[in-house]
Amino acid sequence: MEKEKNKVKNKVKKNKVNYRTTEQDEIKKFLIVMVVVLACVGAIYLTTRAFVTKDLFKDKTDEAETVTPGTINYEVTIMGQLLNRPYDEYYVAIYNTAEGDYINDMSTLVYNYAKKEKHLHIYTVDLSNVFNSDYYDPENVNVNAKNLEEIKVGDITLIKVKGGKINKYIVDYAKMEKELGLEEK
Repeated sequence: MEKEKNKVKNKVKKNKVNYRTTEQDEIKKFLIVMVVVLACVGAIYLTTRAFVTKDLFKDKTDEAETVTPGTINYEVTIMGQLLNRPYDEYYVAIYNTAEGDYINDMSTLVYNYAKKEKHLHIYTVDLSNVFNSDYYDPENVNVNAKNLEEIKVGDITLIKVKGGKINKYIVDYAKMEKELGLEEK
């Protein structure tokens, strides 16, 4: 009988009482919410990197960044700076350097004049540049312009500036060659 009593005693389960306060329950719920929010933010971040910017799986060593130092081209100007260049006397060749019938003729004219031994400085104004677009009006070319506000140019124009004022305004290619001393003999 004693054996049976020992067995019964061993079988008696000890009830363990867990005492939890409502603060502990709230902290547990708070931590669960925080883990879920962090998981969602992480998933959104990875999704954005993978599908929007598409840089998640790219190796950064493949992309070699090349830094090209900026250079100043002292041969090009814009129409707004036409009359205030640092020289007292100079020419300005105005034409569209991106498209048109006169690209080769005008670039050859500027090149040949610039390689002459004694020459005035010559600037190029590109009509394809957005800063110069307001001055392009081939229907209303003003060959009598004396200041910047009056200037309206066509496809090709050569202007001679002397002392900050327009001295000559030429729109004929043959006359440009003659003015620059490049006409064929």
